[in-house]
Amino acid sequence: MIDKELNLLCIGNALIDVFARDEGFLLSSRFGIKRQVQHFEIEVLLRILKELPEYVTVSGGGAANVAKIASLLGVKTGFTGSVGHDDFGKLFEKSLTEADVKLNLKKSPSPTGICLVLENGKGKTRIAASPSASLELSQAHINEDYIKKGSIVLVDGFLFHKPDLVRHALGLAAKNRITAAIDLSSREIAGDYANEILNYARNDLIIFMNDEEAGAFYNGVKAQGLDAGNDIFSFFQSLTQDQPFPIIVLKLGEMGAITISEGRIHSAETQVIIPKDTTGAGDAFCAAFLAAWQQKKPLSECTALGNRAARIILDVTGTRADGMQLKNLFK
Repeated sequence: MIDKELNLLCIGNALIDVFARDEGFLLSSRFGIKRQVQHFEIEVLLRILKELPEYVTVSGGGAANVAKIASLLGVKTGFTGSVGHDDFGKLFEKSLTEADVKLNLKKSPSPTGICLVLENGKGKTRIAASPSASLELSQAHINEDYIKKGSIVLVDGFLFHKPDLVRHALGLAAKNRITAAIDLSSREIAGDYANEILNYARNDLIIFMNDEEAGAFYNGVKAQGLDAGNDIFSFFQSLTQDQPFPIIVLKLGEMGAITISEGRIHSAETQVIIPKDTTGAGDAFCAAFLAAWQQKKPLSECTALGNRAARIILDVTGTRADGMQLKNLFK
């Protein structure tokens, strides 16, 4: 039996989250940021940053957030992604290294990816993002020996835009009987890749999704002409019936969370709070759930601990959480 070096190996986009005030969205409007979430060339975001009087930077990207928070929870964690040879790349590396995450980073000539979160002074936000260097991660950077180091392999759903990379990573996990996990990340990915996700579900797989992603996934399966039952819950119950995998985890925000396994539903309520920032809360849920699952805690407890970790992140900017506060979750 292989002695695993890591409890959790995360693969995804390496980004820097930037938080700033933009009174009345004046700067946003001047640069054409008109929708709640928009993608831009990295050069546009770098020009915006030069005009901001001040901003807060935090390491980001869904899988990277999971890696950092899981490590703060005491899990031996690794992360694979791509950053640039710039100050933001150094900041990303420093942040995860300080959280004791073992890094396997590709260094790119492109600038490090940025997710800019602008708040208008009245609690509303607009997000401008550029993956930039993170898009240069390829399957060549992920070999079988590396995958074998992990007990659980988490793949960021945004990587589904690179299907060969996802197929490669999850194929290696399946070949070596390593449990895989996917956070679907967006409604579009959940719907567009529903059939492929369903195929992966035949292996040892944990799937995380929110309510919008669950609806898109269900409708995507139906659009393929497959039997999806009469409603989402009956479909998920039938998908998991009489077998240990897949495990389906629904992150429902203020309504808590639900885990469906072997046809049974495990629910956990949550305490509703007014969030300081919602960035990374879903990632914190995944990190705590997987940390608890790896410790063989009951699914109901895994779900409840996920809710509690998400509440901690909701009370800070990005994922700037107190490490001791997170570690106390498991005491």
